[in-house]
Amino acid sequence: MTVIPHQLYTSDDLLGGFNPWDTMGYTLSQDFAIYREFVANGGPLPASLAVRAAQAEHDAAIADALRIFLKTVQRPLVGIMGGHSLPRNHAAYKAIAYLARDLAREQFLLVTGGGPGVMEAAHLGVAFSSSKDTGPLDEAIGVISAVPTAPSLDELFEKGWTIKKDKLDAIAQAREWLKVALEARAKAPAILPVSLAIPTWLYGAEPTMPFATHYAKYFQNSLREEALVNNSRAGIIYGRGGGGTMREIFQDVERNYYVKKLDELTPMIFFDGDDFWRTEAEMGPTGANKPGILVEPMIRHILTYGITSPAKPKDAVDASLLQKLLFTTDHAAIIAALREHAEKAQTNLNYALAAEPLKIATLRMNRR
Repeated sequence: MTVIPHQLYTSDDLLGGFNPWDTMGYTLSQDFAIYREFVANGGPLPASLAVRAAQAEHDAAIADALRIFLKTVQRPLVGIMGGHSLPRNHAAYKAIAYLARDLAREQFLLVTGGGPGVMEAAHLGVAFSSSKDTGPLDEAIGVISAVPTAPSLDELFEKGWTIKKDKLDAIAQAREWLKVALEARAKAPAILPVSLAIPTWLYGAEPTMPFATHYAKYFQNSLREEALVNNSRAGIIYGRGGGGTMREIFQDVERNYYVKKLDELTPMIFFDGDDFWRTEAEMGPTGANKPGILVEPMIRHILTYGITSPAKPKDAVDASLLQKLLFTTDHAAIIAALREHAEKAQTNLNYALAAEPLKIATLRMNRR
C-alpha cells in the first residue's frame, strides 16, 4: 500500500530495516520493499487505476514537500548530473567529490538524481564540506573504494516476485556496497551539510546512497526528470555519463534554446579531466577502446541557432556562450559562472515557488 509522505524522505527513512550483517540485508530495507511493490504493480505502467492514482497522490505530495523545502532553504540550486556506473576508485569520482565540496563551501545547494556513481560522489563531497581540509573526504573515499562498483540488479525477480537464484550474489554485493557507504558516512559530521537527491523507483534496484540529507523520491521518472532539471536554475554540471545524462543534457539545451534574453541563459558546465564530453569515442568490435561522447560542437551549434535573433545578434550569443557553456575542470571558473547567474536563478525559482509560472523566463510555456 502506497504511503503518502508529508515531507521529503531521509536516508534513514529509505534505508530503515537494512541489515549490514545479513547477506540479504539490502532487500530488508524500506526502499527495496517499495521498489518490489512498484515492480509488482507494473513499474512505469501501473497495472490499475487505483495504483496509478495512489502513485500520483504520492508524487504530488513529494512535489509539494520539495516546494516547501526549496522555499525554506533559499540557496542557489546547482545540479550535478552524471552516470551511475562511475566506480568509486576512479579519478573522475574523486574529482566530482572535490568539486562538490568546494561548491557547498560557496553556499550552493547541490542536487543530483540520487543514484550511485557521479551522483553519490557529489553528495559525498558535500557531506565532508565542513572540514577545513580534504583529509576526511580522502579517508571516506578510501573506505568506500573497497567496494568500488554498484552491482547490476536488473531483472531481479521471478514471476512470484521472489529474487532469482542467479541474482543472489548481486544482492550480497549490494549489501557490501551499502555497508561501506554507511561506514564512510559514520566518519562525517553527525548532522550533515544539506544536499538534495531526486531519485526514482524506476531505478529502484540501485542501492540508495546515504549521503544526502533530503530525498524527493518519485514513482514516475518523467516527473522526477522535470523536477531535477527545471529546479537546477543556477546551473548544471555534467560529469561523465551515458543515456540518462544525455537526456538531461538535451532537456537543458531545450530550456536554453528558448531564452528571450541572454542573461537568462543557464550555465551548462561539462566537467571531466579526460575531456569525456569533447572526445569522439574510439570504437572496437565489442565496445569503446577509448570512451567519450563528443557533444561540444553540436550543443554550441544548436544553442547558437536557437538563440540568435535580431534582438540577440550572433556576436553577443557567442560571447554569452563563452561564459555559460563551459568545458572545464577549473573550480574557480565554475564557481564564477554559477555565481554570475545565481541572482537570476533565485528570482526564477521564487516565481516557481509562488506559483507564478508565466514570470519564469525559461519556462517552456513561454517558448516562441
